[in-house]
Amino acid sequence: MKRNKQQTDLTDNYRLFIEQLDTASRNLRTRQDSLGRTLQITGMLFKQNELGLKLWEERRTRLEKMISKQNLPSKKADSLRELHEVALRMESMFQLRTERIREKQFMVASSFDEIDKSLVDLDRNKLKLHSSRMLSRDHENLNRVAIDLSGTAPGAAPSPSDPGLREDLNEARRAVVLAEALLELKGK
Repeated sequence: MKRNKQQTDLTDNYRLFIEQLDTASRNLRTRQDSLGRTLQITGMLFKQNELGLKLWEERRTRLEKMISKQNLPSKKADSLRELHEVALRMESMFQLRTERIREKQFMVASSFDEIDKSLVDLDRNKLKLHSSRMLSRDHENLNRVAIDLSGTAPGAAPSPSDPGLREDLNEARRAVVLAEALLELKGK
């Protein structure tokens, strides 16, 4: 039974590749979840800063209208100009914040999309490996049936003139299966 398990492990080289794809997918999904939370936070910050920008723009506009009145006492006009300067600085600060947050959102969204594309590729390649694995197993089963039909028992001792023939043939079959899997992956 133990020998049969070892033989299955040797002929099932797909398992390791599929595990690697699964690990890569898990890692990317974890990273994508984190980026999703970052997108939510930056979205909330953007809305808050955009609202602040609009409020300071409105305040600046109201102050400009008030300053443009010609019959203002000088003290009141000076106070309004000071408030106008504060409104200009605050509007500028909120404008810069909003732009920086928008840039951050764009960068995070780009990374999120890039991960999404990679996950699709990983899933596609995993499906290809599963298909190739099934084809390989079917091929092995057909070989066994052919050997049974030809009267050669599996694991029968090779002819005394070439004692390593069976082992070399099995190794060649494994190499062909690996090469086919690689070609299938590279070709698609």
